[in-house]
Amino acid sequence: MVEDKKRQALELRKQGYNCAQCVAMVYDASLEATVAALGTGVAATGNICGAANAMAIIAGREAYVGPMEKQALYGRVARLIEKFKERNCGHVNCCDLRRPGRKPCTELITDAIEILDEEGY
Repeated sequence: MVEDKKRQALELRKQGYNCAQCVAMVYDASLEATVAALGTGVAATGNICGAANAMAIIAGREAYVGPMEKQALYGRVARLIEKFKERNCGHVNCCDLRRPGRKPCTELITDAIEILDEEGY
């Protein structure tokens, strides 16, 4: 199943979708517009990677219970982000991830999907 999601995400990338859309839309196609501004590090500002942002959105969509339980959700998302950083030399910001010699966005997209799968999403 994870391989299907990765394949679908890479196909979306070829169609011009940004990294956040590629990750989010394999879980829920209706998120296309919701995550549209998250590409290239939030509106091309180089901040947190759209693929990492999409992981947080998917986790929230799947695990949010209510405002009184938000700390549990924060912990789950923090674990996702830490795993992403472990795979990417400690980086989560697009401006650091896209430096020469680093992984292409397609690999960051598949990293995010693999991490979500590992965590049961």
